[in-house]
Amino acid sequence: MAAGLMERYRLAGVAPPQLMYVDRDCCSSFGGSKTAAMYNEWDQLVVRLDIWHLMRRFAAGVTTESHQLYGPFMRQLSACIFEWDAGDVRRLLEAKRSALEGKHGMVGLTEAEVSRLIGRKEIALHCRRRTCGAAATEVLLLDLLETFNSEKGVDTLGIPLLDSIHIQAIWQEQRRHLHCIQDPPGVQLYTETGKITPRLGLSLRTGLHILGVIPPQPVPGQMQCISRHSYWMDR
Repeated sequence: MAAGLMERYRLAGVAPPQLMYVDRDCCSSFGGSKTAAMYNEWDQLVVRLDIWHLMRRFAAGVTTESHQLYGPFMRQLSACIFEWDAGDVRRLLEAKRSALEGKHGMVGLTEAEVSRLIGRKEIALHCRRRTCGAAATEVLLLDLLETFNSEKGVDTLGIPLLDSIHIQAIWQEQRRHLHCIQDPPGVQLYTETGKITPRLGLSLRTGLHILGVIPPQPVPGQMQCISRHSYWMDR
């Protein structure tokens, strides 16, 4: 499959992908990535672990997905990995403040007050998300697991969310992959599809995250290639 995909790129005269997301074989304790070795003609290829798959590995440590705290746990797990782009958020806050002052006469609002008036769909439309960095994610994940592995991780029936022994084993195995999920520097993951200028506001971009090239037949290990298009998970 790898040889065939590389040949298709050669015949099409298309530059090789810069980035590939996989569900396994992103790295190795005994050398480089097995996936990168399969695509040996693409010497600049960066291999990353798909973040959804890493999150599902941690989800395997819960006692049941029907637990009352499963949803909050998964949302906080995502927050340990991703953050909003600070520049995009600042621009959205400025535009929102300008619109509130111009349309509704709401002046003198603090940044926190303006932020509370921005909905999740609004921030997702105008702001990019990025990974926090391996070191920051490790600290946040440790705190999250400790919190939900305590009395705070027990529901109203006294049932714990996490299987204590299992989640510790998962952490010991998966912590090495925190470097494998980070956004690679210099690779554009977002495609800007347009701009809107609210009345009395600043110009804001609207972004669309486009899936790149997917191999046409089932393969051992899901792979997603980034070429001229951009890929991003629906976070």
